[in-house]
Amino acid sequence: MSRTAIIGGGLAGLACAHALQARGAEWTLFEASDAVGGRVRTDMVDGFRLDRGFQVYLTGYRAAGELLDYAALRLRQFHAGAMVFDGRRFVRVSNPLRHPIDAIRGLASSPATAMDLARLAPMAIDSVRHPVLQPGPASGSTLDMFERMDITPATRDGFLRSFFGGVFLDRSLQTDESQFRFIFSTFARGETVVPALGMGQIPAQIAAALPAERIRLRTPIAGYVRRGNGYLVRTAAGEELPYDAVVLATDMSSAHDLEGRIVERDWCSTSTFHWACPRGRLPAPLHEPILFLDGTGEGPVNHAACLSSVAPEYAPEGQSLVMLNLVDVDWSAESMASVTARMVLQMERWFGKGAMTGWRLLRTDRILRALPRQHTQDLHGRHSTELDDGLFVAGDHVTDASIDGAVRSGTLAAEGVMRWTAVSR
Repeated sequence: MSRTAIIGGGLAGLACAHALQARGAEWTLFEASDAVGGRVRTDMVDGFRLDRGFQVYLTGYRAAGELLDYAALRLRQFHAGAMVFDGRRFVRVSNPLRHPIDAIRGLASSPATAMDLARLAPMAIDSVRHPVLQPGPASGSTLDMFERMDITPATRDGFLRSFFGGVFLDRSLQTDESQFRFIFSTFARGETVVPALGMGQIPAQIAAALPAERIRLRTPIAGYVRRGNGYLVRTAAGEELPYDAVVLATDMSSAHDLEGRIVERDWCSTSTFHWACPRGRLPAPLHEPILFLDGTGEGPVNHAACLSSVAPEYAPEGQSLVMLNLVDVDWSAESMASVTARMVLQMERWFGKGAMTGWRLLRTDRILRALPRQHTQDLHGRHSTELDDGLFVAGDHVTDASIDGAVRSGTLAAEGVMRWTAVSR
């Protein structure tokens, strides 16, 4: 029976292993760190559950949804919408398919935004009837699409730039239209959620269904060489192991380091400040399970949420967990102290004087390699999962930069392995 080495234990590698396991194939998964999950991990800090960066899951994901037991994850739901700060006040923007009454109230408080959202409504309705299950060919920027739709600058630069800037970690709106349509369709069809015990439960659940002895943690791979019809995989510790096929399921840059033919494009970065707050000191608006957005572009916080208002399990009794999230901050030009000082002033503009009094910083996650950039010119460099005879690649840089894209790429790579091994026997 043919044997496959899967290098990387993130969602792509786990999905590949799951698909090979279902087909009765032999495989070994190598992960350099101490646990599976890649960029989707959750840590316990002083009784709080801290995801590595602000992350959510969309129940409209088709490929990931086929692998996961939602009931076992005990999903906790965000309000389908956001509160957008326009420089003077918060304006509520709600999904009319989920919260029609809130949407009607929004029409009264901000008629121009409501009219713009009405221009997007046909796309949302069509997404429910005809789901977009993956991005199509590269087709131009999201900004160009909004201009064709006559979206007003206020809505474009307020709600849309901040909301999708948080999704793509890129406020430029240069993300390719095909990726926007896929994510927009996914939001329209499902709910925005987190597992009760943290985002790390997603990869943990997939891994739990696999034979533990086939997952080798703390085993970085130094490289591989072609040997006959297969490959010799070398670990950093000096082991040389023969395999019939290899799947490179690491992040984009690590995959490029192992295989120069893999295109390495720009990364989008993010920084997340995890704050503990006594529940009695939490500003009233943050008790609602909803996203708060910077519609001014003044920052530094692009989006904020009280995660324990969404999932109480994220914080110990009597405490709240607030996540303040920055997009593409130039840390070479600004210090942590100056960013934090601006953050305090911004939260006071949002929630009132002394809003952060009594808050305690638990951790700051500065993630330089958060998501591959998805501008139109970047997507022309995407490739199939097959690199060579018996050599495959999986990851969100191959398909699209989403949880669903990572899972989809792993499944596609496994299908390629099965075709190759059938032919090469």
